[in-house]
Amino acid sequence: MILNYFEESLIGLSKLPAEWRSQASLDELATFLQLNWEQRSVFYDDGQVTSSQQFLEMKGARGIRTNNYIGTIVFKGQQLNIFPKVFRTDSGDNERDELDLHHLMKNLVRWIEYCGKMDYPYISIDSEFEDCNDLRELFITLYVRYVKNALDRGLFYRYEEQTEDCSAIKGKVDFKDYFTRKYPNGQLDKFQCTYSNFEFDNVLNRIIKYTCKGLMSENLSPKNQKAVRHILMKLNDVSDIRCTPHDCDTVRLSRLHRHYSIILSMSKMFLLNKTSSYNVDNNESFCFMFPTEILFEGFIGGFMHHVLHGEAKVTLQASEMSVFEEVEYAGQSYGKALTMRHDILVEHKEKGVFVLDTKYKMLDRFEGNSNFDTIISTKVSTADIYQVLTYAEKRGLKKVYLLYPMFRYEDIEPHPVTGKVHMGDGHSKIQLYLVRLPFIFEDDSNKTAENLRKAIKQIFE
Repeated sequence: MILNYFEESLIGLSKLPAEWRSQASLDELATFLQLNWEQRSVFYDDGQVTSSQQFLEMKGARGIRTNNYIGTIVFKGQQLNIFPKVFRTDSGDNERDELDLHHLMKNLVRWIEYCGKMDYPYISIDSEFEDCNDLRELFITLYVRYVKNALDRGLFYRYEEQTEDCSAIKGKVDFKDYFTRKYPNGQLDKFQCTYSNFEFDNVLNRIIKYTCKGLMSENLSPKNQKAVRHILMKLNDVSDIRCTPHDCDTVRLSRLHRHYSIILSMSKMFLLNKTSSYNVDNNESFCFMFPTEILFEGFIGGFMHHVLHGEAKVTLQASEMSVFEEVEYAGQSYGKALTMRHDILVEHKEKGVFVLDTKYKMLDRFEGNSNFDTIISTKVSTADIYQVLTYAEKRGLKKVYLLYPMFRYEDIEPHPVTGKVHMGDGHSKIQLYLVRLPFIFEDDSNKTAENLRKAIKQIFE
């Protein structure tokens, strides 16, 4: 069974696969998601400090609710695909029949590709992955590429401790063993020694080999099959030993081998899903989820960096200023407090500084809609407005921007909505612009890119 739903949707218990409906199954699903939540840093840093998984909300008898994470959850062989809410054609559109996972994949790859231009907290994915059919295949492709490149760069050796009985002393001798076991039994020439060898057959290579052999049982593309066979040939001298996610935690990498860290983390993720106790009757379970708020911010920032290259410096999460320049208590100064973090800070060579905050929220189209007051009062957060006004006042700016995603198939708006705010002295005035930007790539990706380029240029013109 395959379910397609938008973010922030309630999925009733009766709509869930039969295998998920019991409270025991929902508890197992929550535990499974928790395990994957704890490994999400393999792919991104969403800034969430909570230790409880946020992919889905368990509503008991009411079912489950999707949050602001998109991707695929497969549990006990049943699949739930969660799509961005802006895949709708408007805020009232709940039609899901035309939702296509390959379309989501295409957009996800493009968004992460531009996040990478800003060294945003995502693994590197480029447009060559657009041909992958699902998220699992995409990450298998990514994993195989990382491993192949690492092995081509140089085989991994490390010192491995071994303990065995030796006729000649080497390393550290266990004298207690010698006097309590060897000497009484007449084995005067045997010493239990612990020593280190520089080994190719080490824990990390065993983990990689075991993971790759597990992937060979998947329905891999011919290209991935060839790459995995190439890897296994290079690891031919490594022992075939069953590995677990816990084994990955025992590996310590030096700075020289830090490029293996993402391989180790991804290996743990694949082993976690493969060895899960929730694989029932060979029905697979896996989870790949991404936070859309961070995707939107990183994509817009990366695309803006691309468009303004040579004209401006674009910084994401700029944090060199604080709301309180100084905090005092009982006559003692405690320095600055409440660091301001701008989603996007643009320092334009000719036009000065721009502060832009991305808001991944659904906002109705402005063009042809005279009911601006209702849109702003119901869809625009007062806290968001106060936030950017504080930024403007602290930096002495006359203009600030809130950036929102557009729905599917929309053309760019000819004009933004401008809110004019008179500050406390009655003389200074700040203009707050509400700008909606294209976010969804359709069949004609170049058209979407060109529309977004025009919309960004309008901001700075």
